[in-house]
Order: sequence, then C-alpha cells, then structure tokens
Amino acid sequence: MKTYQNLNSSAINSITIEDNVVKVVYNSNKDKEYTFDCKDTDQFQQQLSEELIDVELNNGKGSVGRFLHQQVRDGALVQSK
Repeated sequence: MKTYQNLNSSAINSITIEDNVVKVVYNSNKDKEYTFDCKDTDQFQQQLSEELIDVELNNGKGSVGRFLHQQVRDGALVQSK
C-alpha cells in the first residue's frame, strides 16, 4: 500500500494505492473516500509520480486533479459502485 498525502493540489487531499484499487479523498469533502478500480496500479503509480514531479518543479504542466480526471476519462480508473 502506498499513500500520497500533503499534495500540492487544490483539488486532491490524498491518494492511496492498494492492490488493484486507488482511493482518492478530495479537498472539497475530506470525510468521503472515492474508490476506483485500476487494472495496472504499477503504471498508474509511475504516471502519478511523474505528475507529482511536474507539480513540484512548478513548470506549469503538472496538475494532480487534471491527471486523475484524465485517468478516469481514459478508463485507467473506473469508479467502484
């Protein structure tokens, strides 16, 4: 299990990756956790790490919220019912 907290993001509070599940807590409601199924958590974690580096380097391209939205749109993350 890997948890990312204290993210430099106005939208995302934390991201937890465990087995084939990604759990996201948004800053808008820190009491609610959203669970997503993820077929390739290794690839997701690698791409998330790259995005976090972009955010930290402050080169204007990185956004954790946009990254997560894109992952959902591309089908890499599927919200659990």
